[in-house]
Amino acid sequence: MTTIKVPKALRDKLSALADEGGRGTTLADVLQQLLEEHHSIRTRQLIAFDTLLQRAQADQEATAKADRAVQRALKFLQRRSGGST
Repeated sequence: MTTIKVPKALRDKLSALADEGGRGTTLADVLQQLLEEHHSIRTRQLIAFDTLLQRAQADQEATAKADRAVQRALKFLQRRSGGST
């Protein structure tokens, strides 16, 4: 067990969440729940991104168009920086 310093306003918000959790809910319980929710949200975001990426890669015309746009952008940046990119 360790002590952490948090601003009073944050401590009060965490305490309010603990109160919503019912009797016996500790600040550690609240922090654990928040971390689990964060992990769950992040996992869903990564899965959604992966799904979109797979769809984009499956569209060969869109992939070729994106590749051409990247090449144009690289050439522009190389000209702008004097060719060192």
